[in-house]
Amino acid sequence: MRLTSLAFLASFAAACGGDAPTAPTTPTQPVTSLAVVCTPSGGGHQCHANARLENDGSRDVTNDANWTSSNPGVANVDSHGLVTHVADGQTEIRATYHEFIGGTIVAIGVTATSVAVTCVPEPASHRCNALAQFSNGTSQDVSTSSTWTSSNPAIAAVDSTGRVMHLGNGQVEITARFGSVVGGTVLTLSGVTTVTSISVSCAPEIEAYQCTAVATLSNATTEAVTTQATWLSSNTAVATVDAAGRVRSRATGRVEIRASYRGVTAVATLDVVVGLTGSVVINEFVTRTDDGSSFEFVEVRNDGSRAVDVGGWRIMTGRGTSPQSVSAYFTFPAGTTLGPGCHYMVASKDSMFGVVADSRVSSGLDGDSGIGLLASDGTTTDQVGMHPNAPYREGTPLADFGIDDNRSYSRVGNDTNNNGFDFVRQPATPMNRASSCGVR
Repeated sequence: MRLTSLAFLASFAAACGGDAPTAPTTPTQPVTSLAVVCTPSGGGHQCHANARLENDGSRDVTNDANWTSSNPGVANVDSHGLVTHVADGQTEIRATYHEFIGGTIVAIGVTATSVAVTCVPEPASHRCNALAQFSNGTSQDVSTSSTWTSSNPAIAAVDSTGRVMHLGNGQVEITARFGSVVGGTVLTLSGVTTVTSISVSCAPEIEAYQCTAVATLSNATTEAVTTQATWLSSNTAVATVDAAGRVRSRATGRVEIRASYRGVTAVATLDVVVGLTGSVVINEFVTRTDDGSSFEFVEVRNDGSRAVDVGGWRIMTGRGTSPQSVSAYFTFPAGTTLGPGCHYMVASKDSMFGVVADSRVSSGLDGDSGIGLLASDGTTTDQVGMHPNAPYREGTPLADFGIDDNRSYSRVGNDTNNNGFDFVRQPATPMNRASSCGVR
């Protein structure tokens, strides 16, 4: 169990100039890249690290990243991205988050006088680099610290690292801005195979779809571009789509799933129906302590079309770390019946977030635990885990709960037997037997 005292000790150590060691947290969505931005702050700079997520969202991971300075003689950086100036010059401030690295150049007491851009051809692209000359006579690669632009995005697109993607034929200028200084180079592209159209098809799965994108090229060939395309849902309240084209149903309704590749976009319209699967499942939960007292709940929901007698059913818990253990957390009272869509909440307090618990238990759900829902005959009807070795889990385990994070894990759609796909971290909204059976 985690206690608020841990968070207090961490903040106390930081206030006294120390850094409490913390392990990087893991977002529920996979990280695709890491960007670092530094702005002047007092006598130094404050840097922030932002992790780009697979669903095109982002997360500030400044306090979870490991920070280094390439030139401590010019500037130092602490574990919170705060840069202290030491002497005039320039240094790269770098953040490492899991296996991802991002960095930016910080210039102190010197200015950039020019930026030279050079581009090397690669298959269907160019790799461009920016080299800045400084007023102190030094030079440094500022490719990842510059703002890149293309004069004609229909001919070539350039990303934040200077990689140019060929889209058409003709001339285009690729420029890099570092501070107030801009440099560029002109590329002449010819023989580029262009995309004339894209088709999107979506195959239904359980409470989900797998969409694929196929591009038709100007040379009359086709190419599968599902993982290269950019995916977007027109209504994320109805369905979300990830970078691999997998659509997750969230509510009944119509949604457009768009795939864009090399400037061409195609749309597939889906009529999503979120129905009932015929089983009682774990619907929402929190496993931790927050304010020094017990703070956890498990809410189950009847996702079936008929009432279910859950008397004698058990909620089990099991630790994923050594030594592993499995124990009963709660047994439903005899005669407890859940109608279709109805809820039951077990909690370590009389109420959670203003919702009165149907039953109260002593706290006992560890942050790295697994939770199992067992029918009266011992059959496991649902399970979820926060550790790869948790005795109860389905598919990809969920990230551990963070200290002072008042959100829960809540189910979206019905059970696909993959925890990482079925649950999202969001503000807690527990429900009890008195709650509406028509609301998830």
